[in-house]
Amino acid sequence: MTIKIMLADDHPVFRSGLKNIILTEKDFEIVAEAENGNIAIEKAEKYTPDIIIMDINMPQKDGIEATKIIKEKVPDTKILILTMYSDEAYLKEGLNAGASGYVLKRAVDTELIAAVQTVLRGEHYIYPTLIPSLYAKPNESEQESEQESEVGSEVDLLSPREREVLKYIALGYTQKEISTELFISIKTVDTYKARIMEKIDAKKKSNLVRYALKHGIISSKD
Repeated sequence: MTIKIMLADDHPVFRSGLKNIILTEKDFEIVAEAENGNIAIEKAEKYTPDIIIMDINMPQKDGIEATKIIKEKVPDTKILILTMYSDEAYLKEGLNAGASGYVLKRAVDTELIAAVQTVLRGEHYIYPTLIPSLYAKPNESEQESEQESEVGSEVDLLSPREREVLKYIALGYTQKEISTELFISIKTVDTYKARIMEKIDAKKKSNLVRYALKHGIISSKD
């Protein structure tokens, strides 16, 4: 039985590397590729792959947003998320969106095939070093944020990646500097900035700085 796989990542060279790994398995077939979240959603509906290997950081819609929509439209498709960051917030958000697995990009050479096979069996695959974060007790700041429901709900408008981009914008980094710090393209930085401004109804940079200060994304000491 042939396993239909779709790759969603905005870097062609990285997608090519993923293909080389995937196609070492004779029963695996790449049926589609996508360079942004919107195309990933369109092609998921068109090709109904068995599994999508989904990057978190993509233009238009990030991997977590795309995962949530795809799971609503094509619920039988499994999604395995790839990221450079071993961040607890990304992990939990991805699983909550409906992803079945989570692999660090630096480990794809050794872990990707095992992760795909695990997810196809109907199990969840979490890269081993990330498992402890699932069981970590909330720290004091997290407990305080739960109590401050109004502030928390406003911050939740932004994904972890959007908060990260906002932090650098508020600190005065240029788009080129942000792209270097976060290993994403300048175009992707611009996409995140536009999305952030729309979500929080900001008209200019000073609005972004005030929002970041108000919600603790940066402090006056930064």
